[in-house]
Amino acid sequence: MTISLPKALRTYQYRPLTVFSLLDVDTDRVLPRLLELCVKGGRSSPPTTDAEDFAGYRDQMLASGAVVGFDEKADRVLLDGWLRSCVVEMGTVGLSRKGEQMLAAAPLSLASYRAGLPTQRARHRGVDDVVYRLLVEDLERRGAGNPRATLRETIARATGKGLTLGPEPRWDPQLMNADQLDIGALLEFRFVQGIEMGDARPVVGGVFPSPLPGVAADLGATLLAHVECYGDRLPTPALMSTFSALLAVGLFTYTLRTDRVARELILAGERPADMAESAPASGLELYCDFTGDLGSESDRMSRRCIERDLDRVRQAFRDRMTFVVVENALSRVPEEMQRIRALPRPDELVALAALKGHRRVESFAGARLDDLIDGASEEGATEAEIEFLRRIQASDSSELDKLLDVLDYVNQSKATKNSVDWYASVGGIKKPYGILQGSKPHRRSWRYAPSDELLQALLLAVFVDSDTRVVSSRLSLRAVLDLLHERFGILIDRPPAFLDGAEARAAADANLEAFKVRLQLLGCFDSLSDDFSVQVVHHPLGAA
Repeated sequence: MTISLPKALRTYQYRPLTVFSLLDVDTDRVLPRLLELCVKGGRSSPPTTDAEDFAGYRDQMLASGAVVGFDEKADRVLLDGWLRSCVVEMGTVGLSRKGEQMLAAAPLSLASYRAGLPTQRARHRGVDDVVYRLLVEDLERRGAGNPRATLRETIARATGKGLTLGPEPRWDPQLMNADQLDIGALLEFRFVQGIEMGDARPVVGGVFPSPLPGVAADLGATLLAHVECYGDRLPTPALMSTFSALLAVGLFTYTLRTDRVARELILAGERPADMAESAPASGLELYCDFTGDLGSESDRMSRRCIERDLDRVRQAFRDRMTFVVVENALSRVPEEMQRIRALPRPDELVALAALKGHRRVESFAGARLDDLIDGASEEGATEAEIEFLRRIQASDSSELDKLLDVLDYVNQSKATKNSVDWYASVGGIKKPYGILQGSKPHRRSWRYAPSDELLQALLLAVFVDSDTRVVSSRLSLRAVLDLLHERFGILIDRPPAFLDGAEARAAADANLEAFKVRLQLLGCFDSLSDDFSVQVVHHPLGAA
């Protein structure tokens, strides 16, 4: 591609809408950084870790005398395998993939943030900063006098068993009672103990306010309620695993709802329901197959939902670029932009969408298209590309649509790849708690099919009232199905509206039976009748 776009349009992100940077992300790697922000009141210590010196940190741990019995070479090999499989994730260095480095520390306890991994915080795509802000805001809504201090205490109590926090400004985790850490978490603590921590500093950069305030607040409430309600009932690694699962599925559904909002704004110019201060029911229809019968009608419906959502991902790029073009055009009218910028984020996006047909937007788009055509030959564009630009210019579309067609032509492939990478990563396609199943390189194999780990995390969430923090001991099957749909958009016992039909309903009935079997295997379902009101789902953790 030799068509060169102006710098302002050489993008595929629009963070005021998406909030997060839509590139691949690993929620497990985000957790240590999120724990650090919670402990340090939104601040962070600059990483001092030499990610390529795994052997040096291992030897330092052995030299401290805290870990003994690994004196022989064969013993060191065993220790290396234990560390690599339990404590640190290893990978290659740079694009050349030569050498190896530590990529992340497993979130086994509060001490994991001491590792300072990943050393490049941009890999978190803003998830850590946004989620921290959501947790603090949830405490503010509930009337906490000092929400940052309250959050620190909550997180330290839930994930810092056997540990204590050192003084400001480092807040370094220190061992208080080794008996309260499992063997993996204790090994991690001994490994990261030799890593020096710097003083905590304010985080550079800001957090974009959500255009879906109610949906974002609901995500924060769900995550904080999980820590508050299960911090004393789950071992820390299990708490972190289920937290990561809820975070991933929350990001997944949040992104789909953001894409839907953008589409509605562009088409109708009116404020969608998801932009309300109080979150409405999800409205998503993620039909999840529990039969495991590949090629069945239930499996087919799940795959069709994937195809629908991937199409939305591709369309979302054009919608985001519409906002980018409108904002760039109106930047030449500072009074108008100042007025719009003063609005709350949802109203700001509504205003920008309503101005997409403004004469200044049309003038700006037409001028940029003329510049592209004039500069195409000088910049080495091919004859086919020049012909494409001239054909677009001569079309009967609006000037904005013409420019968007060019942006699609130039950036769509890369933008779609990155957005699909985000979609796959928060969908957990490579994780044990994924809602997506299949081979990542082969999108035709993708389907919505929650793992047992995700199902348990979802059940833990629906048994908690996120407003009162009351944990129910049992719910009717009908209530569980309704809550999964209302809160996470998950359909089990009925087909999505766009696939409804007699065959689809029969497949959904079979899927419901498979779901009941899955619940029975998890030990939390009683089936005493065909009546939903009598069929009872017990809390996954029992009465403990």
